[in-house]
Amino acid sequence: MRIAAVACLAALMTLHAPALAQEGPQKIPAEPPLAAIVAHFFPGYTPVTLGDLAAEVGALTVKDAAYDHSDRSPTAIRADFDGNGHADYAVLIKKHTASGSDEIFAVLLGHGQGRYAKAMESFFGGLSEDIYLGYMPPGTEVRLTVASPVLEPIPLRLDAPAVILNVLDQGRDILYWDAGPDMFRRASIAD
Repeated sequence: MRIAAVACLAALMTLHAPALAQEGPQKIPAEPPLAAIVAHFFPGYTPVTLGDLAAEVGALTVKDAAYDHSDRSPTAIRADFDGNGHADYAVLIKKHTASGSDEIFAVLLGHGQGRYAKAMESFFGGLSEDIYLGYMPPGTEVRLTVASPVLEPIPLRLDAPAVILNVLDQGRDILYWDAGPDMFRRASIAD
């Protein structure tokens, strides 16, 4: 009786073996291109390209170590800003309108398998060629300005990568993840 049961089980496994071999491992969804991610959250907008930036910006950034990685450029930075193990985007985007163009700086948080959520956005008007992004690695210490001229700048050590929002000849703000309240903070950088 045992031999018959084992033989029956072996025959059943042989019949299903080819089907199991064909299934293979589960495919992970492909990462959508940045333009598709932007269009999903901001219909009609496209990522700003390097050609959209002022010549001065290109001259400033061409040899900057902040852009030594394929996921970083003055218009888009891909890094794990919130520390959840999935890549996020900080990106400059634009939309051409009849009256000119609208520009937005946005941070899109990655949740894996091509899924993102809008974390923040900042609108600009007519400045897109003068705005560019920088990258700060985790562990970097920065000094944040304070509202009072009497107080010293506040030191901050970054726990995760941060993005710098540079406006040509006007200043620099840092956007960094604050794990306490799980949100981005924006502050001016002291020189």
